[in-house]
Amino acid sequence: MLEEKVFKTWHHGRCVLMGDACHKLNPAGGHGAVTAMHDAITLANLIYAMPTKTSDEINRIFEDYQKERYPAVMEAFKGSQIMAKSIEKSITGALVLFFMTRMPMWLWRLSLKKMVQYRPQAGFLPNIPLQGSVVPIVSPSEQKARALFENQQQQEQQAASI
Repeated sequence: MLEEKVFKTWHHGRCVLMGDACHKLNPAGGHGAVTAMHDAITLANLIYAMPTKTSDEINRIFEDYQKERYPAVMEAFKGSQIMAKSIEKSITGALVLFFMTRMPMWLWRLSLKKMVQYRPQAGFLPNIPLQGSVVPIVSPSEQKARALFENQQQQEQQAASI
């Protein structure tokens, strides 16, 4: 028996939780490591864009981190529960597996699109053009980090040209 749970509290003071420490997902869904990496990218973006290093500011970015990641984690959690049901040895599991194997391709694509559009990008690195078919949701943390990164790049170019 595996426990699945999304905790209400992800941080306290200067300590913050990521991955399975704040949202345990069934391994059958394949979302555990991916959500942990997305947590890390979101947190790195927020830390990069942090204007000051005060305790209040740290607490605020931890709140922003949880607010940004919670909807995506809940989406992964729901998907994880469905996958767990499909491998269950019961009538419910058999029904879920039956419907999943007979689901039309357009519905699979819709479901997969919903899962992969939550993928934060590192805003503190040069932007790489999109190569996939699903456009990611631009996260607030990425926007903050990207704005700061591009501003610093412009300043460096101006200083180099002088």
